[in-house]
Amino acid sequence: MPITTINTLQDKKTYQTLTCAVVLALCLIWLYRLQLLNGFSLLAGDRYDGVISATILEHWFKFFRGDANWAEVGYFFPHTRVIAQSDGLFLIGLIYVPFRALGFDPFIAAELANICIKAIGFCGMYSMSRRIFKLPYQWALLAAVLFTLSNSMTVHSSRSQLATVAFAPYLVILIGLALDGLQAGAIKRFRLFGCGAGVLFGALCLTCFYMAWFFALFFAIFIVVLLVKGGRSGLRRATALVGTCPGSILLILGCTLLALAPFVYAYLPKSRETGVRLYQEALIYTVPFQNILQVGDQNIFLGKFYNQILRSLQPDYAPVGEYYNTGFPVVLFLLFIIMALRVLIAKPAGTSLLITSLILATLIALILPLRLYGHSPWIVVFNYFPGAKALRVVSAFYIFLALPVTLLAVRYLSIKKMGVAATTIIVALLIVEELNTPALGLDRQAELARISKVSAPPGTCRSFYTSEWSGQDKLGGPADLYAHNVSAMMIAQQVAIPALNGIASFQAPDWNFGNPGAADYDARVASYAYKNHLTGVCKLNLNTKQWQPINQLAILPKAMKVNYFEKSAWPGELFDVQGMSPPEPWGAWSMAKTVDFEFTTTLPSRFELRLTGHAFAHNAGKPFTVALAPQAAAGAAPRPVQYFELDAIKDEERVVVMENPDGARQLRIVVPQPVSPNELGAQGDDRTLGVAITKLKIVPLQ
Repeated sequence: MPITTINTLQDKKTYQTLTCAVVLALCLIWLYRLQLLNGFSLLAGDRYDGVISATILEHWFKFFRGDANWAEVGYFFPHTRVIAQSDGLFLIGLIYVPFRALGFDPFIAAELANICIKAIGFCGMYSMSRRIFKLPYQWALLAAVLFTLSNSMTVHSSRSQLATVAFAPYLVILIGLALDGLQAGAIKRFRLFGCGAGVLFGALCLTCFYMAWFFALFFAIFIVVLLVKGGRSGLRRATALVGTCPGSILLILGCTLLALAPFVYAYLPKSRETGVRLYQEALIYTVPFQNILQVGDQNIFLGKFYNQILRSLQPDYAPVGEYYNTGFPVVLFLLFIIMALRVLIAKPAGTSLLITSLILATLIALILPLRLYGHSPWIVVFNYFPGAKALRVVSAFYIFLALPVTLLAVRYLSIKKMGVAATTIIVALLIVEELNTPALGLDRQAELARISKVSAPPGTCRSFYTSEWSGQDKLGGPADLYAHNVSAMMIAQQVAIPALNGIASFQAPDWNFGNPGAADYDARVASYAYKNHLTGVCKLNLNTKQWQPINQLAILPKAMKVNYFEKSAWPGELFDVQGMSPPEPWGAWSMAKTVDFEFTTTLPSRFELRLTGHAFAHNAGKPFTVALAPQAAAGAAPRPVQYFELDAIKDEERVVVMENPDGARQLRIVVPQPVSPNELGAQGDDRTLGVAITKLKIVPLQ
C-alpha cells in the first residue's frame, strides 16, 4: 500500500494490521522452517518428552469429547489426579483440540498448537506494548518480533509448556485495564478485566506452573517496588482507591480463587504426596554469573563465539546442563542496562513511576537466580515466597524475564534520537542475535508406528502394562525408564483402559516400572497390582501388539531376590522394594527420596540393621534416617528414628539397632539430598541417586 494512500485513521489501522500479519508470518516461517522443509516428519521435542506432552494434550481431546475425567490422564493407575504429576497443558489443549477434531494426528496437532502459541505471544506482546506501555507502532512491532524469536524460548521449544510465557502479556493487559477502570471510577470495567485476569491466571496455573509462578513472583516484586517508590502519598491514594470498591475486589478475588480451584484440587494433594524440592536441587539450576549472556551453541551468530571467549578467560569452562542457555543476547541486554542506568541515574523528566518500578523489579528479578561461589540470593525466594519449594529449574526464570527485558530495551530505542542508519543497524543486530537452530528429535512416523495396530483389549482387561521394546535393554540409561512407559501412556489414550506404566516430573510413590527387560519386571508389576488390589491386569507386547491376561498370583514373588540382601539367623526375606534401582552386579542405587524395604514376615522385636554402602555426591556426611514404616496406628506415639552417615568414596558398614515392639515388617530409609548425575553435569543418567547399597542384613538380638 503506497504511503500516500494512508491518509485516514482507518487506512493506518489497516496498514498496520496487514504489516503485523506479514511480519508474524515471517517469524513463524523462520521458527518452523525446518518442519516446513521436512514436511512435518521431524518435529520439536524428542522420543520421550515430546510423546509425554502429546499424551497430555490427547487427554484433553478425550475430555472435551466426554470420554475422560479431566484430572485422570490414564496412566499411573490406580493413582488419582494424575494430571498433577506433570504440567497440565490446559491452555495448549484448548488450541490442540480443534486440530484433532479436524483429523490431524496427535503429533502434528501438537506442533500446530505450538505454532498458535507463538502467534498468540506475538499479538499479546504487540498489544501490551501499545495499550499499556504506549510504544509507537513500529517499536511495538519490534518488541513483538524479538519476544517471538526469543532465543531462550526457541532453544527450549521441545518443552511446549515453557512457551506459555506467551500468555503473560495478556495478564498484564487485563490487570492494566482493570486498574485503569478503577482509577477512572469505571467499576464495571474494573470487575470485568479483574475477573478476566484471575481466570486467565488460574488457567495458566493448570497449563504450566513454572510460568504462572514466575509471573506471580515478578508481579509481587513489581508491586512492592511500586509501593516503595510511590511513597506515602502513593500508598494513601492506593488505599483510598481500594476503599471505594471493596465488594468489587472481593468479587475479583472470588473469581481468581474459583479459577484456581481445579489447580489446587489436583496439585495440592500431589505436592504433599511427593514432597518438595531441596534447596540444593534448586541451587544446581541457578545461573552462574557468566551465563547471563549464555545463549547456547545453537545460536547461529553468538553461541560459539561467546563460549570461545569464556574458554579463553576460563579454560575449564564447560556449558553443560539442559538449561545452561537461558541467557540474553548481548545487544538486547546492553540496551536494557543502558535504559536502566538512564532512568535510575540520570532520572530524565517525564519518566513514569510505572517504568521506573518496572526497571527496578526487572533488575531485582535478574539478580535473584544468579549464583556466585556456590551461593545465590535465590535462597531468600526459596525460603519465603509461597510455592518456591516446588520448583527446581530456577534458570527458566530468565525465559520469563525475556518479556520485561525486551520491552524495556525497545522502549529505550523508541525514546533515543538516532539517525536512520544507526537505528537500522541496531534493529538488525537485535533480530539477528535471536536467530538459532532449534533441535528437532521427534520422528512423527516412527511414533505413529509405535502406537498403531493396537487392537481393543480383551473384555477381561481392566488395566494394562507393557513389555519392553525390542532392543530396549541394549540402549540402557534413560531408555530403560522412558521408552516403554511413554508408549504405554499414549496407547492408554487410544484404548478404553488405563495403564499402570507412566513417567512424569513426579513419579507415583510406589512406581517401579523401569528396566522392563529384567527378569523381575513382571513380578514387580504383580506386586504393585497386589498391593493396589487390582484385578484384570493385562500385558501388552509392544512389539507384536498382542494382549495377554495375567495371572497375578502365579507370578507374585514369594520373596524378592536381590544380590545385596544377605540372609542371617532370621528367616525372613525381602518381599518388595520401593525406591531402589534394579540390582547391578555390585548392589543397587537408591533412586528416590525414600526407600522402603518390605519383608515376608514380621521383623524381629529387636534387631541390628547392618548396611554396607556409600553415599552419592553431597549426601556424603549427611544424616540418612532409618525407621520402621509404615508408622504405628493412628494415635500411637511415632516410632523412633535412627541415623547413619556414609562416605562418598568407599563402602562402609553401618550398624543400627532397631526396636520393633508392635510387629512391623517394613523399613524406610530417607535420603537427605537425592540428586541425579544429570543435575551435576554428567549426561545420560537422570535417576535421583542417594546411597549405593552393597549389603543389607537383618540380625536378631536377644
